[in-house]
Amino acid sequence: MADMPIPQDYDRHIDPIEDMGALGEIAEVHLFDESIQEMDDGSAVVNLDDLKTPEDSPDFYSNMAEELDSYDLGDIALKYIELVEKDKEAREERDKQYEDGLRRTGMGNDAPGGAQFNGASRVVHPVMAEGCVDFAARAIKELFPPDGPVKTKIAGEVTEQKTKLAERKRDFMNWQLTEQIEEYRDEEEQLLTQLPLGGSQYMKMWYDEGKRRPCAEFLPIDNVYLPFAAANFYTASRVTEVNDLTEDEYGVRVASGMYRDTDIYRASQEPEQSRPEKANDRIEGRKSENENIDGVRRVYHIYTWMEIEDDKESGGERAPYILMIDDQTTEVIGMYRNWEDGDEDMIKLDWIVEFKFIPWRGAYAIGLPHLIGGLAAALTGSLRALLDSAHINNSSTMLKLKGGKISGQSQTVEPTQVVEIEGAPGVDDIRKIAMPMPFNPPSAVLFQLLGWLTTAAKGVVTTAEEKIANVTSNSPVGTTQALIEQGAAVFSSIHSRLHTSQARVLKILGRLNRWYLDVEKTDMAQELGVTKEDFERNTDVVPVSDPHIFAESQRYAQIQALAARAQANPNLYNLLAVEKRILKQIKLPDINEVLPDPQDVKEMNPALENVAMTLGKPAGAFPHQDHLAHLQVHLDYAKDPVYGANPIVAPAFIPAALEHIKQHLTLWYLQRMDAYASNSLQEPFNILKVQPIIDKAQQLLALSSQHLHQDTAEQFQGMMPVMQQMIQTIQQLKSQQQPNDPSVQALVQTQMAETQRKAKNDNDRLQFEAAKLTADTQAKQEKNVADQQIKAAELTHDINLLTLEQQHEQQRQQLQAQQEQQLQAQQAAQAQQEAAQPPTEPPQGV
Repeated sequence: MADMPIPQDYDRHIDPIEDMGALGEIAEVHLFDESIQEMDDGSAVVNLDDLKTPEDSPDFYSNMAEELDSYDLGDIALKYIELVEKDKEAREERDKQYEDGLRRTGMGNDAPGGAQFNGASRVVHPVMAEGCVDFAARAIKELFPPDGPVKTKIAGEVTEQKTKLAERKRDFMNWQLTEQIEEYRDEEEQLLTQLPLGGSQYMKMWYDEGKRRPCAEFLPIDNVYLPFAAANFYTASRVTEVNDLTEDEYGVRVASGMYRDTDIYRASQEPEQSRPEKANDRIEGRKSENENIDGVRRVYHIYTWMEIEDDKESGGERAPYILMIDDQTTEVIGMYRNWEDGDEDMIKLDWIVEFKFIPWRGAYAIGLPHLIGGLAAALTGSLRALLDSAHINNSSTMLKLKGGKISGQSQTVEPTQVVEIEGAPGVDDIRKIAMPMPFNPPSAVLFQLLGWLTTAAKGVVTTAEEKIANVTSNSPVGTTQALIEQGAAVFSSIHSRLHTSQARVLKILGRLNRWYLDVEKTDMAQELGVTKEDFERNTDVVPVSDPHIFAESQRYAQIQALAARAQANPNLYNLLAVEKRILKQIKLPDINEVLPDPQDVKEMNPALENVAMTLGKPAGAFPHQDHLAHLQVHLDYAKDPVYGANPIVAPAFIPAALEHIKQHLTLWYLQRMDAYASNSLQEPFNILKVQPIIDKAQQLLALSSQHLHQDTAEQFQGMMPVMQQMIQTIQQLKSQQQPNDPSVQALVQTQMAETQRKAKNDNDRLQFEAAKLTADTQAKQEKNVADQQIKAAELTHDINLLTLEQQHEQQRQQLQAQQEQQLQAQQAAQAQQEAAQPPTEPPQGV
């Protein structure tokens, strides 16, 4: 077809490029530098002869530690080991914050705080762990869908050549990240689960000579050191990456030439763990015996700027290098230039990408421990206090009067057991011997405080679904969209930063493909026809995530709005494209099978096109066809009473044929205009190519149009009556389908009125339900306030009652003490009287 669209991603954004230059000449497109030129046919020429890959210039990318003087390397090692130690000390408090966040998840059973008595609760409120899991689940779904994390985005004029190039790069990179780099998704998921706790986390990409493929590794923030004065990760004067390698891994790197071969001895002790590593080991249930059976040793990879006088490539100027130092021997085992060969500006190459949660003033971003660490501690404390209170109130804690004892000296009474207890002289009530401790029951006020703290903590990392839980299907789309954006304001900004970081990862992967794709020689690369030259420019592949859309609910709201607008204005929208977007959003597989594209047609001869249109299948016209011959065949078929003019054929054939004839007429018009213009210029005019029309071309087309008018009158003189007859046939068919009976028309009007009445009733019902929902919400709020007041009054009454009982008990004890004192006084007085009386003489004879 003449206007057959080039298949693209649904949500691809195209930035137009203006000022393409004069007709038929080369137009330079300054997208990056003057080395990129776009030709008039839409192709691009990239002149990167000055830049060389590691294969082209192995000496440039070789290990400089093999060539430099050992004395100079020793000085460099001592200097940077000291700097690394200072950088490590500068971020000790940061490691403590990360450790505190890991502990407050409760997964390591060592969350700080809590009571210390036997049986005290060690439960931890899950707000911190829930925030990490919820964030990671939503982020990985956006960044890494099942089909892969890469889509196409073509800048400038969209041509078939550019589209095919971008699509094969997209397919190849998606295959790399989903299958070839088998660890990538796992590493990215680890990064996303740790990102809310650390604030900043890092992803490293490099090419592994042994595996002959790109590799990816998650670098936790405690394994990346930045200088104290650094304000940004990418502009820091040095970045230190901590590598803890087993003896086997270290040997593999020495054998590959990455590290120089030096006299080393086996590490007897494991490297010192950071505080977050120790906290994570408790979560994973790991414990090291410190025997270092794997020979783990620590190597620092330092991305820094240095002035190496002996480096002829840099000329002794300040340039970026990668310095590798063995911590155990304090020797430089690797030094590499960190810019591309031929780059006179010596621009630093990035191998580590930073992912940020919430950016702050310094180089490190902040996470949940900084945002809700205090709230998480308060939640855990409140929850433990409630559980401890319930535990104490259900325990058999009491006070026993001195002098009372249980037979057998047993202090534990089992259920259903009968035990005798001895009381002191004069005690006739067992309640006078033992008294339960008057502990306070679980506080209702504390329980309410726990709910308020939970709401406040979750409000920081809330998601869209939580904000629209009460939104009905009849709610306006704009309201739903506003609630989503308001509810996920924090997450949307984080998602936008993740999208930018993912783009940096793809940039590094594209560079590795440009360097090493011919070395890999994978079957997939050959099948897709991908070469390393395809990756000279990588602006046509971007992350599949959309920084403006961060939740499925938001996509559904947009699709709902699109469907409503398309239904209201069907003439302005491509209804097929709208339907495909809806089916794609609901994850329906094989969309083209259930909803074929009528424009996706194959070229056929005119006879097969007649058959296809008769059977209700699409047919399309193509620029290079003989349009007059096609028109003649179609019109002969249309006026034949057995075929096109047959009442059983015409309803399906004629509408499709008129649309098809329109395509041929349009393309014949363009074909004739191009022929006249080309003859006048004595060179191909190429009118089908979209390009600016200069003044000369406008005048040329004006003259061609006059000749074309004469050709049209001659060529279509006999065809026009047949087309008019086809149009009349269609009009007659439509009039036959319309009801002419007044009763039928009245019935139609009645049905329309009923439909309008139902629509009005539905609208009134929706308004009533909205008002009812508002009233119910207000009533619930008032009821909650009343319930809280009642609970507070009950709590006050219980407290007053308990206080009154305690007062009565104190009065009873005082009265009892007074009685005992009076009794003792009477006994003492009686004893005195008896002592004062003279002794009675016994009778005689006794």
